[in-house]
Amino acid sequence: MSAETFTCGHCHYEFNSGVTTCQGCLGTVIWGATQHEMHQAGVFMAIVGAVIGALLMFGIPAAFNKYLGTALTLGYGFGFGALIPVGIMGMLGYFWGSNKAAKEHRGECRTFR
Repeated sequence: MSAETFTCGHCHYEFNSGVTTCQGCLGTVIWGATQHEMHQAGVFMAIVGAVIGALLMFGIPAAFNKYLGTALTLGYGFGFGALIPVGIMGMLGYFWGSNKAAKEHRGECRTFR
């Protein structure tokens, strides 16, 4: 039974799975996504989710009022409570984006110096 080996991208030193430092160049071995990559993807999707939530809560009533002649209040009459669904959409976007970044890098082995 042979152990799975990986090759360093900088010095081409071979190492087994599970190590955290390359012995050839002393580079950091990363398994999967870094915390920064997951946070960056999460923040981007949180912004996208909040914009979508704001369009649903404020844009649709404004468009209906303008083009269909209805009398909907912005935020469907919830006042500042209309910001709660916008925040929920932002949080869902953050978790979805960070999980997506983790799935994209799952099983990868990368070396950094």
